[in-house]
Amino acid sequence: MKKILPALMAALATLAVAGDASARGSAEEATRDVLAMDDARIKARADADTRTMSRIYADDYRLVTAEGALRTKEDQIGEMQSGQLRFQPVELLERSVRVYGVTAIVFSHERATIIRNDKDIGGEFRANRVYVRLDSRWQLVLTQVTRIVP
Repeated sequence: MKKILPALMAALATLAVAGDASARGSAEEATRDVLAMDDARIKARADADTRTMSRIYADDYRLVTAEGALRTKEDQIGEMQSGQLRFQPVELLERSVRVYGVTAIVFSHERATIIRNDKDIGGEFRANRVYVRLDSRWQLVLTQVTRIVP
């Protein structure tokens, strides 16, 4: 018993270190995947690629705009398809990701040109985007935007 206990403790310590390294690698991979999905979102918005946007947005996607309005996937996609809502490429001033298992939060500071109904509603914003791993891929479930007033 005296020999088994130290061996068992060593084995558990090895597993804990290996598990921690595996979790770090997994989080790093998730971060890369989420950033790639966020980049695809930026490009799809600028290109008015509603097919890609439909794939990125989860079915129950919600957006809280800088004006405090609540919008859905259908609102965003519908207005993009009709031309009522247009985007220029976003200028990312800062962006970071935090991964919590199957959930990732993207924090960004960005400048965006956004045209809705021929009115420029863009500007400088802080945005939080929540991605969740659903159906073996990262999908955007929530965006909250705050306008930065100079």
